[in-house]
Amino acid sequence: MNFFQLIAAYIKQNLNKLKETEDPNERKKQWIQIAFGSVLALGYGAIHLPADVSLRDIIFAVFLLFIIIYFSIQALRYFKIM
Repeated sequence: MNFFQLIAAYIKQNLNKLKETEDPNERKKQWIQIAFGSVLALGYGAIHLPADVSLRDIIFAVFLLFIIIYFSIQALRYFKIM
């Protein structure tokens, strides 16, 4: 299990707790934890980028990632898996 999988599991666990709780202070605390975990994941990813990668390449890769995630979710909904 790598670092990204650990962060994804942590975020998923917090999102499940967020759906269950009704206390606004607890919800705020959990959103802060999710944001902090996301910032750590982005920092970890930025550290591991090769030196010759340009900003244009990064933006293009993130754009492609979101497109792939979008179409994957649409396919899962179409087949009524999600």
